[in-house]
Amino acid sequence: MTDKSQSSPAAPITEAGFRADLDALLASGKNEPALTHLITELPRLLGTNKINRKEKLKHLTFAGRMLQGAGLGKYGPQKLERKATNLARVVKRHGLRSRRTFVDLGCGAHEPLGLATYFYVNGFEKAFGSDFMPVSDAAYAALSMADILTDMYIFPETYMMDGTDLDSYLARIKNFDLGALKRGDLDAGLARVAHNVEFKCCDIVEAGIEPGSVSFLISYAVFEHVMDIPGVTKHIYDLMEPGGLGFHYIDLADHRAYRHDGDYNEFSFLTEEDCAPNLNRLRASEQVAAFKAAGFEILENKPKQKPIPEETHKRYLPRFAAMSDVDQSAHAMRLVIRKPL
Repeated sequence: MTDKSQSSPAAPITEAGFRADLDALLASGKNEPALTHLITELPRLLGTNKINRKEKLKHLTFAGRMLQGAGLGKYGPQKLERKATNLARVVKRHGLRSRRTFVDLGCGAHEPLGLATYFYVNGFEKAFGSDFMPVSDAAYAALSMADILTDMYIFPETYMMDGTDLDSYLARIKNFDLGALKRGDLDAGLARVAHNVEFKCCDIVEAGIEPGSVSFLISYAVFEHVMDIPGVTKHIYDLMEPGGLGFHYIDLADHRAYRHDGDYNEFSFLTEEDCAPNLNRLRASEQVAAFKAAGFEILENKPKQKPIPEETHKRYLPRFAAMSDVDQSAHAMRLVIRKPL
Protein backbone atom coordinates (compact mmCIF):
# COMPACT_ATOMS: atom_id res chain seq x y z
CA MET A 1 0.00 0.00 0.00
CA THR A 2 1.41 3.37 -1.02
CA ASP A 3 2.03 5.96 1.69
CA LYS A 4 0.22 8.98 0.24
CA SER A 5 1.62 11.22 2.98
CA GLN A 6 4.97 11.20 1.18
CA SER A 7 5.27 13.79 -1.56
CA SER A 8 6.03 12.53 -5.05
CA PRO A 9 9.51 13.17 -6.44
CA ALA A 10 9.99 16.48 -8.20
CA ALA A 11 10.12 16.33 -11.98
CA PRO A 12 13.62 16.31 -13.49
CA ILE A 13 15.08 19.71 -14.32
CA THR A 14 17.32 20.65 -17.23
CA GLU A 15 19.55 23.65 -17.82
CA ALA A 16 17.42 24.71 -20.80
CA GLY A 17 14.23 24.36 -18.78
CA PHE A 18 15.68 26.26 -15.84
CA ARG A 19 16.63 29.22 -18.03
CA ALA A 20 13.40 29.14 -20.06
CA ASP A 21 11.28 29.29 -16.90
CA LEU A 22 13.38 32.15 -15.50
CA ASP A 23 13.12 34.11 -18.75
CA ALA A 24 9.34 33.58 -18.90
CA LEU A 25 8.84 34.83 -15.34
CA LEU A 26 10.94 37.95 -15.95
CA ALA A 27 9.26 38.66 -19.28
CA SER A 28 5.84 38.62 -17.61
CA GLY A 29 6.96 40.92 -14.80
CA LYS A 30 6.84 38.22 -12.12
CA ASN A 31 10.08 39.34 -10.51
CA GLU A 32 9.62 37.88 -7.03
CA PRO A 33 8.65 34.44 -8.40
CA ALA A 34 11.70 34.67 -10.66
CA LEU A 35 13.89 35.23 -7.62
CA THR A 36 12.25 32.26 -5.86
CA HIS A 37 12.83 30.14 -8.97
CA LEU A 38 16.54 31.03 -9.00
CA ILE A 39 16.99 30.21 -5.30
CA THR A 40 14.98 26.98 -5.20
CA GLU A 41 15.61 25.44 -8.61
CA LEU A 42 19.32 26.12 -9.03
CA PRO A 43 20.31 23.66 -6.24
CA ARG A 44 18.19 21.00 -7.95
CA LEU A 45 19.93 21.76 -11.23
CA LEU A 46 23.32 21.43 -9.57
CA GLY A 47 22.32 18.00 -8.30
CA THR A 48 22.03 16.53 -11.78
CA ASN A 49 24.88 14.44 -13.12
CA LYS A 50 25.20 16.24 -16.42
CA ILE A 51 25.49 19.80 -15.14
CA ASN A 52 28.28 21.79 -16.75
CA ARG A 53 30.03 23.69 -13.93
CA LYS A 54 30.80 26.60 -16.21
CA GLU A 55 27.11 26.79 -17.02
CA LYS A 56 26.47 26.95 -13.28
CA LEU A 57 28.62 30.07 -13.08
CA LYS A 58 26.82 31.58 -16.05
CA HIS A 59 23.43 30.99 -14.44
CA LEU A 60 24.55 32.53 -11.16
CA THR A 61 26.10 35.54 -12.88
CA PHE A 62 23.59 36.41 -15.55
CA ALA A 63 20.40 35.36 -13.79
CA GLY A 64 21.47 37.50 -10.86
CA ARG A 65 22.12 40.45 -13.16
CA MET A 66 18.75 40.02 -14.83
CA LEU A 67 17.03 40.08 -11.46
CA GLN A 68 19.05 43.16 -10.51
CA GLY A 69 17.76 44.80 -13.67
CA ALA A 70 14.22 43.91 -12.60
CA GLY A 71 14.71 46.02 -9.49
CA LEU A 72 15.20 43.22 -6.96
CA GLY A 73 18.83 43.89 -6.05
CA LYS A 74 20.56 46.17 -3.58
CA TYR A 75 23.53 46.78 -5.84
CA GLY A 76 24.52 48.18 -9.16
CA PRO A 77 23.73 50.70 -11.87
CA GLN A 78 20.00 49.96 -11.99
CA LYS A 79 19.49 50.98 -8.38
CA LEU A 80 21.73 54.03 -8.71
CA GLU A 81 20.11 55.22 -11.92
CA ARG A 82 16.64 55.30 -10.36
CA LYS A 83 17.75 57.36 -7.38
CA ALA A 84 20.15 59.59 -9.30
CA THR A 85 17.53 60.43 -11.94
CA ASN A 86 15.07 61.43 -9.24
CA LEU A 87 17.62 63.58 -7.41
CA ALA A 88 18.80 65.24 -10.64
CA ARG A 89 15.18 66.30 -11.27
CA VAL A 90 15.00 67.81 -7.77
CA VAL A 91 18.21 69.74 -8.40
CA LYS A 92 16.95 70.95 -11.78
CA ARG A 93 13.68 72.20 -10.27
CA HIS A 94 15.21 74.01 -7.32
CA GLY A 95 18.86 74.66 -8.21
CA LEU A 96 22.05 74.45 -6.18
CA ARG A 97 24.05 77.33 -4.73
CA SER A 98 27.27 75.35 -5.26
CA ARG A 99 28.66 71.85 -5.75
CA ARG A 100 30.77 71.93 -2.62
CA THR A 101 29.72 68.94 -0.48
CA PHE A 102 27.15 66.17 -0.96
CA VAL A 103 25.94 63.93 1.89
CA ASP A 104 23.95 60.69 1.60
CA LEU A 105 22.57 60.34 5.14
CA GLY A 106 21.85 56.70 6.01
CA CYS A 107 23.55 55.52 2.81
CA GLY A 108 23.18 51.85 3.76
CA ALA A 109 25.60 49.03 4.40
CA HIS A 110 25.31 47.31 1.02
CA GLU A 111 26.49 49.98 -1.39
CA PRO A 112 27.41 53.02 0.69
CA LEU A 113 29.07 55.20 -1.94
CA GLY A 114 26.96 54.78 -5.06
CA LEU A 115 25.28 58.19 -4.82
CA ALA A 116 28.41 59.82 -3.42
CA THR A 117 30.29 58.63 -6.51
CA TYR A 118 27.56 59.96 -8.80
CA PHE A 119 27.70 63.43 -7.27
CA TYR A 120 31.50 63.52 -7.12
CA VAL A 121 31.71 62.62 -10.81
CA ASN A 122 29.19 65.41 -11.45
CA GLY A 123 31.49 68.02 -9.99
CA PHE A 124 31.04 68.05 -6.21
CA GLU A 125 34.29 68.75 -4.35
CA LYS A 126 33.48 66.23 -1.63
CA ALA A 127 30.86 63.50 -1.40
CA PHE A 128 30.13 61.48 1.73
CA GLY A 129 28.03 58.47 2.60
CA SER A 130 27.14 58.26 6.29
CA ASP A 131 25.62 55.32 8.15
CA PHE A 132 25.66 53.63 11.57
CA MET A 133 26.32 50.25 9.95
CA PRO A 134 29.69 49.21 8.50
CA VAL A 135 29.92 48.01 4.91
CA SER A 136 28.27 44.59 4.89
CA ASP A 137 30.55 43.06 2.26
CA ALA A 138 33.40 45.18 0.91
CA ALA A 139 34.12 42.84 -2.00
CA TYR A 140 30.53 42.95 -3.26
CA ALA A 141 30.42 46.73 -2.78
CA ALA A 142 33.64 47.02 -4.82
CA LEU A 143 32.28 44.88 -7.66
CA SER A 144 29.10 46.94 -7.68
CA MET A 145 31.15 50.14 -7.83
CA ALA A 146 33.02 48.73 -10.82
CA ASP A 147 29.70 48.10 -12.59
CA ILE A 148 28.47 51.60 -11.73
CA LEU A 149 31.59 53.37 -12.97
CA THR A 150 31.65 51.31 -16.16
CA ASP A 151 28.01 52.18 -16.83
CA MET A 152 28.66 55.85 -16.08
CA TYR A 153 31.59 55.91 -18.51
CA ILE A 154 29.73 54.18 -21.34
CA PHE A 155 26.45 56.12 -20.92
CA PRO A 156 27.35 59.67 -19.83
CA GLU A 157 24.08 60.98 -21.25
CA THR A 158 22.27 58.91 -18.59
CA TYR A 159 24.34 60.06 -15.63
CA MET A 160 25.50 63.62 -16.37
CA MET A 161 23.65 66.37 -14.51
CA ASP A 162 22.88 69.68 -16.20
CA GLY A 163 25.94 71.90 -16.00
CA THR A 164 28.48 69.06 -15.80
CA ASP A 165 31.43 69.25 -18.20
CA LEU A 166 32.02 66.00 -20.11
CA ASP A 167 35.82 66.11 -19.95
CA SER A 168 35.77 66.67 -16.19
CA TYR A 169 33.12 63.96 -15.79
CA LEU A 170 35.21 61.36 -17.61
CA ALA A 171 38.42 62.41 -15.85
CA ARG A 172 36.82 61.94 -12.45
CA ILE A 173 35.64 58.44 -13.37
CA LYS A 174 39.24 57.60 -14.26
CA ASN A 175 40.35 58.75 -10.79
CA PHE A 176 38.92 55.48 -9.43
CA ASP A 177 41.01 52.31 -9.75
CA LEU A 178 38.60 50.21 -11.76
CA GLY A 179 40.95 47.22 -11.83
CA ALA A 180 41.11 47.08 -8.03
CA LEU A 181 37.33 47.39 -7.77
CA LYS A 182 36.85 44.52 -10.24
CA ARG A 183 39.12 42.41 -8.00
CA GLY A 184 36.84 43.20 -5.05
CA ASP A 185 39.30 45.57 -3.31
CA LEU A 186 37.17 48.51 -2.21
CA ASP A 187 39.89 50.41 -0.33
CA ALA A 188 42.37 50.23 -3.22
CA GLY A 189 39.69 51.16 -5.70
CA LEU A 190 38.91 54.33 -3.76
CA ALA A 191 42.48 55.21 -2.77
CA ARG A 192 42.98 57.96 -5.35
CA VAL A 193 39.70 59.66 -4.40
CA ALA A 194 39.91 59.01 -0.66
CA HIS A 195 39.81 62.70 0.25
CA ASN A 196 36.87 63.40 -2.04
CA VAL A 197 34.63 60.31 -1.75
CA GLU A 198 34.38 58.87 1.75
CA PHE A 199 32.20 56.53 3.80
CA LYS A 200 31.68 57.66 7.40
CA CYS A 201 30.52 54.84 9.66
CA CYS A 202 29.08 56.86 12.54
CA ASP A 203 26.24 59.05 13.70
CA ILE A 204 25.94 62.10 11.44
CA VAL A 205 26.56 64.34 14.46
CA GLU A 206 29.97 62.68 14.86
CA ALA A 207 30.94 62.60 11.16
CA GLY A 208 33.27 65.60 11.29
CA ILE A 209 31.69 67.32 8.29
CA GLU A 210 32.49 71.03 8.16
CA PRO A 211 29.52 73.17 9.30
CA GLY A 212 28.09 75.37 6.59
CA SER A 213 29.68 73.32 3.81
CA VAL A 214 26.93 71.00 2.56
CA SER A 215 25.27 71.97 -0.72
CA PHE A 216 22.98 68.95 -1.01
CA LEU A 217 21.99 66.46 1.71
CA ILE A 218 19.65 63.57 1.01
CA SER A 219 18.19 60.53 2.76
CA TYR A 220 16.07 57.53 1.84
CA ALA A 221 14.03 55.83 4.57
CA VAL A 222 16.02 57.35 7.44
CA PHE A 223 13.94 59.89 9.34
CA GLU A 224 11.31 57.38 10.45
CA HIS A 225 14.11 55.83 12.52
CA VAL A 226 15.46 59.04 14.07
CA MET A 227 14.50 59.31 17.74
CA ASP A 228 16.09 62.71 18.43
CA ILE A 229 14.37 64.53 15.59
CA PRO A 230 15.00 68.06 16.97
CA GLY A 231 18.69 67.30 17.54
CA VAL A 232 19.33 65.71 14.15
CA THR A 233 17.37 68.25 12.08
CA LYS A 234 19.17 71.09 13.86
CA HIS A 235 22.54 69.42 13.23
CA ILE A 236 21.96 68.99 9.50
CA TYR A 237 20.72 72.59 9.37
CA ASP A 238 24.08 73.66 10.81
CA LEU A 239 25.96 71.47 8.30
CA MET A 240 24.28 73.00 5.28
CA GLU A 241 25.42 76.14 3.50
CA PRO A 242 22.96 79.04 3.16
CA GLY A 243 20.68 78.04 0.31
CA GLY A 244 21.66 74.37 0.72
CA LEU A 245 19.14 71.88 -0.66
CA GLY A 246 17.78 68.76 1.01
CA PHE A 247 15.73 65.80 -0.24
CA HIS A 248 14.22 63.21 2.10
CA TYR A 249 12.11 60.16 1.31
CA ILE A 250 10.52 59.13 4.59
CA ASP A 251 8.88 55.72 4.99
CA LEU A 252 5.94 56.30 7.35
CA ALA A 253 4.75 52.69 7.28
CA ASP A 254 4.97 49.93 9.86
CA HIS A 255 8.07 48.14 8.54
CA ARG A 256 6.70 44.78 9.70
CA ALA A 257 4.33 45.05 6.73
CA TYR A 258 7.30 44.20 4.49
CA ARG A 259 7.46 40.68 5.89
CA HIS A 260 5.75 37.97 3.87
CA ASP A 261 3.58 36.50 6.64
CA GLY A 262 0.74 38.99 6.15
CA ASP A 263 0.34 39.61 9.89
CA TYR A 264 0.82 43.38 9.60
CA ASN A 265 -0.14 46.20 7.27
CA GLU A 266 1.39 49.66 6.84
CA PHE A 267 -0.73 51.11 9.65
CA SER A 268 -0.67 48.33 12.25
CA PHE A 269 1.73 50.12 14.56
CA LEU A 270 -0.72 53.00 14.94
CA THR A 271 -2.94 50.64 16.96
CA GLU A 272 -0.30 49.56 19.51
CA GLU A 273 0.97 51.20 22.67
CA ASP A 274 4.26 49.36 22.28
CA CYS A 275 5.77 48.59 18.90
CA ALA A 276 9.16 48.21 17.23
CA PRO A 277 11.64 50.40 19.14
CA ASN A 278 13.39 51.71 16.02
CA LEU A 279 10.38 53.51 14.50
CA ASN A 280 9.33 56.90 15.79
CA ARG A 281 5.80 56.75 14.27
CA LEU A 282 5.84 60.48 13.49
CA ARG A 283 3.21 61.27 10.89
CA ALA A 284 3.66 63.45 7.81
CA SER A 285 2.76 66.79 9.39
CA GLU A 286 5.00 66.06 12.38
CA GLN A 287 7.97 65.36 10.14
CA VAL A 288 7.36 68.64 8.30
CA ALA A 289 7.03 70.52 11.60
CA ALA A 290 10.40 69.14 12.78
CA PHE A 291 12.22 70.48 9.71
CA LYS A 292 10.44 73.81 9.98
CA ALA A 293 11.37 74.09 13.66
CA ALA A 294 15.03 73.57 12.72
CA GLY A 295 14.77 76.56 10.37
CA PHE A 296 14.27 74.93 6.97
CA GLU A 297 12.02 76.23 4.22
CA ILE A 298 9.69 73.55 2.78
CA LEU A 299 9.86 73.47 -1.01
CA GLU A 300 7.94 70.24 -1.64
CA ASN A 301 5.79 68.12 0.66
CA LYS A 302 4.21 65.11 -1.06
CA PRO A 303 2.66 62.46 1.21
CA LYS A 304 1.70 59.14 -0.40
CA GLN A 305 -1.64 57.82 0.85
CA LYS A 306 -3.42 54.49 0.61
CA PRO A 307 -6.65 53.10 2.07
CA ILE A 308 -6.51 52.01 5.71
CA PRO A 309 -7.98 48.55 6.42
CA GLU A 310 -11.24 49.12 8.34
CA GLU A 311 -10.36 46.81 11.23
CA THR A 312 -7.05 48.60 11.68
CA HIS A 313 -8.60 52.07 11.48
CA LYS A 314 -11.13 51.22 14.22
CA ARG A 315 -8.26 50.35 16.57
CA TYR A 316 -6.14 53.48 16.07
CA LEU A 317 -4.74 54.87 19.29
CA PRO A 318 -6.48 58.14 20.30
CA ARG A 319 -3.41 60.18 19.35
CA PHE A 320 -3.55 58.97 15.76
CA ALA A 321 -7.34 58.78 15.51
CA ALA A 322 -7.50 62.53 16.18
CA MET A 323 -5.14 63.38 13.30
CA SER A 324 -6.00 64.50 9.78
CA ASP A 325 -6.88 62.05 7.03
CA VAL A 326 -3.45 62.61 5.45
CA ASP A 327 -1.60 61.87 8.69
CA GLN A 328 -3.67 58.76 9.26
CA SER A 329 -3.34 57.33 5.74
CA ALA A 330 0.10 58.47 4.53
CA HIS A 331 2.51 55.54 4.26
CA ALA A 332 5.43 57.52 2.80
CA MET A 333 6.39 61.07 1.87
CA ARG A 334 8.80 63.06 -0.27
CA LEU A 335 10.16 66.22 1.29
CA VAL A 336 12.35 68.85 -0.37
CA ILE A 337 13.77 71.53 1.89
CA ARG A 338 16.16 74.44 1.73
CA LYS A 339 18.22 76.34 4.27
CA PRO A 340 17.31 80.01 3.82
CA LEU A 341 19.96 82.44 2.56
